[in-house]
Amino acid sequence: MFCHVDADAFFASVLERKDPRLKGLPLLALGAGGGIVIAASYPAKAKGVRTGMRLNDAKALCPDAIALLSDFTEACRASEQIETILRSLTPAVEQMSVDEWYLDLRELVGGIPHDPGTWARKLQQTISQSVGIGMSVGIAPTKLLAKMASEYRKPAGITIVSPTPHSLHPHPASILIETFLKDRPVASIPGIGRARQVHAASLDWQTAWDFTVAEQNTVVHLFGRPGRDLQDELRGIPVTAVVAEHAPPKSVSRGRSFRCTFDESEVFALILRHLSICTLRMRGQGLACRRITLWIRDEAFHFAGENTRLQRPMDTEDALLPYVRHCFTRLWKHAQGATQAGLALCDLLPAGPAQYSLFSAPTHVHRDENIQTTLDQIRTRFGRESIMRATGLQKKPRRSSLPNAFGHIGSVS
Repeated sequence: MFCHVDADAFFASVLERKDPRLKGLPLLALGAGGGIVIAASYPAKAKGVRTGMRLNDAKALCPDAIALLSDFTEACRASEQIETILRSLTPAVEQMSVDEWYLDLRELVGGIPHDPGTWARKLQQTISQSVGIGMSVGIAPTKLLAKMASEYRKPAGITIVSPTPHSLHPHPASILIETFLKDRPVASIPGIGRARQVHAASLDWQTAWDFTVAEQNTVVHLFGRPGRDLQDELRGIPVTAVVAEHAPPKSVSRGRSFRCTFDESEVFALILRHLSICTLRMRGQGLACRRITLWIRDEAFHFAGENTRLQRPMDTEDALLPYVRHCFTRLWKHAQGATQAGLALCDLLPAGPAQYSLFSAPTHVHRDENIQTTLDQIRTRFGRESIMRATGLQKKPRRSSLPNAFGHIGSVS
């Protein structure tokens, strides 16, 4: 049996734990740029606010909502506290994001709990009392079902999905796989994106159960092997296991939102700061990249992106800069202003020894590495933005104007 533990309205809950006066109020936790809702408290969700919604649209639905910038430092602290509690129960813990984890219940001391519902309730109470964050828990024979189960009774819900009637647990939160999936729309299956929902609708797959019992050849034809794996997991046949070891990342990225600007130099300066920070993070794990991706979001919230494949693995700013500049030049030609800009270093692999190019002297490669090593040391000791390129010192695009830029709200009625 697998368990999926998911924090309820995580970034909003973190703000509430910082300032308990916010509890019970419609609260919008905003992204770094202040224009997008990344979490909403349940009073705000009751008015129709959803994650990913623009701030203006959310305020139109819930005019009395309090909009605050998320506190990512505090969120990381809360996430670490939750994971410490989970790892005290079992080493078989896989963190999927800052606010969700999988556990393999077979690895618990004493094995799978005789009463999973009571065990889950105690876990919720422990995290709530110790960390101040509400959690929803899903327990099922596969990771996919466990994740769907944790979403079923939010907030602070517990759902136990059982494969057969004889395995049904004597707990009010226990439900059979077939009954559970017939009560969930096909869109609730993780991995069924918008494009796949179109295929599902054309075949009249209304519920998750319709997809589960669909002809496998049809599913494989439309979705490939991942579709077959989804079906197996939905039937209660485990395909993926809890991976407790932390695998190296496939990419590192950074994006920031701001008020709309048409100043090319401002946006490129921000991209260069992204490059410095992402390079530092990449090198900190001994990795190099083979591909660069840039993206811009315009005033109408439309995204455009450019990427380029590198001639060889690279891990220094000087080596990456010409490719970044080339991508940005192509991207900006068609940009109608910008409200967000981001950069990703992709296809990461172990850096290894320096690789020489036919088009640059070995001395230049060694010079770039020595410069980058010095930059890494300075930034690690004095801060990520303690030293940067002159182009990166251009005036930063202004963030959206917010009533509370640092989490302090003054008086709350």
